[in-house]
Amino acid sequence: MPKAAFSDKAVPKFPDAPAAILVTGDVEFFVEEAAARTREILSMGKEAEVLRFEDDAPVESVSDALLNRSLFSPQRIVELDISRLLGTEAPGRLLTKAVEAWEAGKRREAFKQARLLLSALDLPLGAPEETAETAARKVRRKDEAELLAEILKELPEEKGGGAAILRSALRALIERGENDGTVALMTAVSPPAGVDLVREIADRGLVLETTVGDDAEPALRRLAEARAKEREVVLEPAAVQRLLIRTDYRAAPFAMELEKLLEWAGKGGRIRATDIEANVEDESSEDVYGLFDAIGRRDAGDALARLERLLDGRDIRAGDRDFKKIEDIWPIQLLGMLAGEVRRMLLIRARLDEAGGGGGAGSSNFDASMSYQTFQARVLPRLMAPAAPFGRSPFESAQGGAHPFGLYRSAQRSSKFTTRQLARALARAADVDVALKNSGPPLEALTVYVGELIAGR
Repeated sequence: MPKAAFSDKAVPKFPDAPAAILVTGDVEFFVEEAAARTREILSMGKEAEVLRFEDDAPVESVSDALLNRSLFSPQRIVELDISRLLGTEAPGRLLTKAVEAWEAGKRREAFKQARLLLSALDLPLGAPEETAETAARKVRRKDEAELLAEILKELPEEKGGGAAILRSALRALIERGENDGTVALMTAVSPPAGVDLVREIADRGLVLETTVGDDAEPALRRLAEARAKEREVVLEPAAVQRLLIRTDYRAAPFAMELEKLLEWAGKGGRIRATDIEANVEDESSEDVYGLFDAIGRRDAGDALARLERLLDGRDIRAGDRDFKKIEDIWPIQLLGMLAGEVRRMLLIRARLDEAGGGGGAGSSNFDASMSYQTFQARVLPRLMAPAAPFGRSPFESAQGGAHPFGLYRSAQRSSKFTTRQLARALARAADVDVALKNSGPPLEALTVYVGELIAGR
């Protein structure tokens, strides 16, 4: 079976399931959530024996559960996290995380990271001091060898060969293809690309990939509520909204910053919107259309703030689409987009004024509060009508007509300007272009341009 996006429909019933199913994703919460739902669907209609193994479970027990059928049920589901077999981070980072967890008194987390480290370096656990020195030397962190040795001294023993035996058992199960009464339901957070074991599962089993989808907000709010409840932290709604904005509604950065904030707040603590402002770097992207809308409202404060964000190096959007900017000439690109919008506004305003429908004196056919449906029925045909002597609408190009909704939004923006004001602004764009190409300060030149446009000068 190929890889598939996780959904209820993508999960087979137990009789049709392959022997190996792997649920992956970049956020542990959603991986665990999807794995739980996968287990429910697999065992639907029958009582399956479910064996769930933690990281410190004896390898022999896990291997035995994978390779042998249940004595008590015709269906057995073996759940385990195989992140440590696949590796998720650079070994140096794993060592640091193990040491940090140990110093914070989080023994279980320290053991987990230490096992991940040994697996990533393919090191057997021998004498703790020697193993720690070897690991620290390999990742060039010799100063952390002593603490790693302390962790390894306390590390619960994995009998029978550890990771190598577990990999062998999994491969034997995967080779079966269809299950013979046992299904391994595995999870892994952010497994590296190209790992052999993942490829083998995809070839003969099923890999389900979790995402929050295009509408990420509900899922991320659910994550925040669940994690805050677990940690007994009060997370104010305004703080969640601010965190969504600052992380640009992206699942992995949101989850990472949330964990940092919960750790910072501590049990019984509270996280407010002001705490987000103080502790989370603003990584949100900026929408070019947001600048256009602020200009259309003639809101100088919002427009200039958005202009500054567009020029501060962050990612750029155009509506729901990512915009590929060319860093060396981005200010000139932005001016081109802005001048293009001013031109559309001018053409719309002039066309509607000619027909007495510009929304000003004597106009009864268009105003900014008009619905999109009314605009399509009453105004759009006028804009798309051929203009003499060209025989086509000024909004047509070799690729076809402009998008009707785009014209609707431009018409709304144009309604607070006169034709003369927009014409002057379009003429001034050439001077700004020269200033930008002569290496003038981009923010200063564009700020003056946008300010004068909004002021109607």
